[in-house]
Amino acid sequence: MWSRRLGIACALVLLVAAGVLPARPAGKGKALRRTVYPAAFAPGEGQALAERYCQICHAAMLVTQQAKDSTGWEKTLVQMEKWGIAPSAAEHDSLRRYLLASYGPRAR
Repeated sequence: MWSRRLGIACALVLLVAAGVLPARPAGKGKALRRTVYPAAFAPGEGQALAERYCQICHAAMLVTQQAKDSTGWEKTLVQMEKWGIAPSAAEHDSLRRYLLASYGPRAR
């Protein structure tokens, strides 16, 4: 019984995180604010690389939601290269710079 309740709770949390369910019931408290993430990459040097390498597996929106620092983007690129993308060293650096400039840490 406990594991079933835990499973249901986890599923609800995932649905809220995915935006399928509202975090609060309608009409209670403040209105929900949802961040709208772009469905296309931001213009700039490196956009074509992002479209070429990132969209092999992901929709642009998945990438545009990220707010990683330089180390975070580097780790992501290294992992993606292990999984099969193959940019040159220069493309890797350009792509990391683009992702950092376009989708770096957000101001608090």
